[in-house]
Amino acid sequence: MASPTSQRVPKACDACNRRKVRCNGQHRCQQCEHLDLLCTYTENHSARSRKHALRRGTVISKYKSGTPKSTTRTPLLPLTTSRLPTSRLPTSYFSSLLPDYMTYVYPFSPIITDTEVRHSISKMDTEREHAAFVYAFTAVTLDLTRASQSQSTLTPSTSTSTQITELLRQSVETQQPLVIGFRPSILRAMTSIFIQMCAMSLGQYDLGFFYLREAISMIQILGVDKASTLSDLDITERARRQRLYWQCFIHERFMSIVYFSPVTLPPHAQFPEEDPLSVELGLGSGIQQGWTQVIKTFCMLDASFISLWIGDRSRVTASWVEAKHRELDDALWELEVSTLSELQQADLVVTRQWMRTLLWQMAMSNCLLSSHASCPSLELEMPLQLSSQLRRFLTKISQNTIRVHGSSMISKLLEIINTIADVVIHVPQATREETTCRIDDIVFMQGVVLSFHNLQVMSKNILLDKFRVIRARFSHIEVASQLAV
Repeated sequence: MASPTSQRVPKACDACNRRKVRCNGQHRCQQCEHLDLLCTYTENHSARSRKHALRRGTVISKYKSGTPKSTTRTPLLPLTTSRLPTSRLPTSYFSSLLPDYMTYVYPFSPIITDTEVRHSISKMDTEREHAAFVYAFTAVTLDLTRASQSQSTLTPSTSTSTQITELLRQSVETQQPLVIGFRPSILRAMTSIFIQMCAMSLGQYDLGFFYLREAISMIQILGVDKASTLSDLDITERARRQRLYWQCFIHERFMSIVYFSPVTLPPHAQFPEEDPLSVELGLGSGIQQGWTQVIKTFCMLDASFISLWIGDRSRVTASWVEAKHRELDDALWELEVSTLSELQQADLVVTRQWMRTLLWQMAMSNCLLSSHASCPSLELEMPLQLSSQLRRFLTKISQNTIRVHGSSMISKLLEIINTIADVVIHVPQATREETTCRIDDIVFMQGVVLSFHNLQVMSKNILLDKFRVIRARFSHIEVASQLAV
């Protein structure tokens, strides 16, 4: 067989033919691709004859000067437009979500008030930034309230996940491109955070990581971490930017633990200031107190904790575990949290139990556990104690209160229940009564975790595999038969 280099093409393109160079005959040949020329084929024999041939340099100049490089290239859209295409969803639909937004989203993202959301809705047909935010606001509100939403609240023949995915696409495609002269805004940063939250719920973790880093970049450009920049602002705007900083801080710390990624934001110099005007606009004292408690909780995931979690755990010492346990076991904290709303309590209590589980895992990684330790976080069966405590709390609140916290809540609960299952499987067998109580706690937690709409298939399968082991190992325990397989 002849080698590919020896085969002749039936016809060279116009540019190669006039320059008398070898052409591979493709739709856009190698020569034209290399020189960035228009590649065409014509049947005009006179145009291709030797007497009409031109010097090679002349052909290149002709094809490069003012000639489009491809006849099929899509023209670039303008960076700005006087009027954006009208959304397929009516304005009333976006406005109807505001009560749910203020109830379920705003207490944990207290940056953009309902008044400001209404303003963005009114501007979304003419300004890209406002339109992109409204799409993201709608997506995150649907995501966090879908457990209590009936299908009738959605557009016809559209599942919630499908609608959220479409809203994210619209938000991303509507945003103004980042070009020279771009200056970020609080609204644009919150758009990125809402996209990140929805991406995580949909299992798009890399996308969520990207948009969180985009929001962090914006607050750094805005100088939210600099006291000199904030001092020029009035207290309302200054407090709001402080809350935005802490929002990014909390999300980054959470992603660092779950996905073993490094952190870039240190704690802000101060907690968000209390602003009377913000209280009038929606940030009630209860929301302010709850938000401060969330900040204090995530501050315990300090530099040493993150470094040991994602790095060398052989440096974890018993004294460090004991000190961190004392931070987490704060009686004053329990008293302060008891005055908050059920929604806030659910987030804070589960987060604390999640952190206690992480601390126990780090102690276990360095073989610091024992059956008779002086510190609970160093005890071999400590996760079983957490299981009982968490069950007592969860039985006092509605399941919907847990589910509306979205993907972050399911990640924390999965960490807890997986750890409890591992302990039940691997620790020395206890009495029949103790074993029954342990498995009964797992059965209860199973009902909570499996009720989440956004439980990813891989996470579910890992959990079910452990349930199968428990069912097989403790087949003589009646309650074990209630574990899913």
